Amino acid sequence: MHKQKKLKEIQLIGIKKNVEFQKTLDLKDFEKSQDEFNFRFWNHGQVIEISKDSSEINGLIINYIYHTKKPNKSEKETLTSKILLTSQQSKIIYDVVKNSKILELPSDESIEKWSKGMDGITYIIEHSDKKSYWFKNYWTPSSQDSIPEAIVVLDLVKNLSDTLNLKEVYTSFINSLPKKGCYNSGGMVNMCYISNSFELGYSGATKLPKGFFSSYSATYIGQTKINGGATLQYNFDNNGFHHLNLQIAKWKVFYKKSSLSDYIAYNYQNRIVDLKDLKYEFENHQLKYGLNLKKNLSIGLGLDYLSRNYNKFGGLLYTNKWFPKPKISTTFSTSIFDNRINYKAEIFKFLNFNSRFLVNRISFGLAYEDFMEYRDLYFSLRVMI
Repeated sequence: MHKQKKLKEIQLIGIKKNVEFQKTLDLKDFEKSQDEFNFRFWNHGQVIEISKDSSEINGLIINYIYHTKKPNKSEKETLTSKILLTSQQSKIIYDVVKNSKILELPSDESIEKWSKGMDGITYIIEHSDKKSYWFKNYWTPSSQDSIPEAIVVLDLVKNLSDTLNLKEVYTSFINSLPKKGCYNSGGMVNMCYISNSFELGYSGATKLPKGFFSSYSATYIGQTKINGGATLQYNFDNNGFHHLNLQIAKWKVFYKKSSLSDYIAYNYQNRIVDLKDLKYEFENHQLKYGLNLKKNLSIGLGLDYLSRNYNKFGGLLYTNKWFPKPKISTTFSTSIFDNRINYKAEIFKFLNFNSRFLVNRISFGLAYEDFMEYRDLYFSLRVMI
């Protein structure tokens, strides 16, 4: 008797949550409906609804998903789309339901030998007529050791999915969503997109004390996958000397796995510098291709073309290592022209902030460069939003 009371309480809690979510999805209240027949099937992220009143049968598919704009945020919104079924589709689904024996089946807590668990998938069935309303749960019928009632549920799930192409419909819905934030269909798995980021800050050097740094990287812009970004660094002084550094990059060109990805980058530099008390102008174009390997190691190689009065090609080598615990990034790059070696060594320290703040990250950087015997120490402060 106590067990039956406990099961009844659990079911009432489930019905209350379901009623609240029905309002979120703007669904019909079956308990108040005067239709001859109502049926609703709940899966993670999808609802199939069929109603019959006199000779008219109507149906629809509701796709839904929970969305948070940033990881680790509790505030979530429910995104939905509704697809009206044709009269023919509605009639077919109505017949599938009526012929499935699902309407005669009790809820799983009333079925002998039906086990329960913490994970898995729970299907919810609602149906009503003009007099009564039924709410039923079925936890992971595929794990019920082929008991007859579980087979009834599984057959219904398969028939609904095959007839309405539910997987394809849901995939189309997912693909139409903004590629930002995190999504969850009600299960254990979150799908998160790497957020587009904008970085802005101060860039200076001992010989060129004024300047700025800006960068923008994007995985998606709208529905278009970009996997690219651009950075601009400009240092100058009051005497007409400067260093302009512009880079455009694209990653995941050929390899797109988490354990192995690649990138290609073009870098343009223009300098007017004081070298040995003379005014020199340099311009060079760099093109490199690289791989992001395991253990946060990145390597690359390419060509460096020194233009203007030099017209020389050189080889380019690049490596970057990220240290997660101290949140430090180190980079070393070098170009070789005949017997001349140019190089640059950089180190950055990152401070990450809670995603509830406008500022996501602050970084402090130091770099030392020897370029055509022009040597300088760079320092920067950058803010990512």
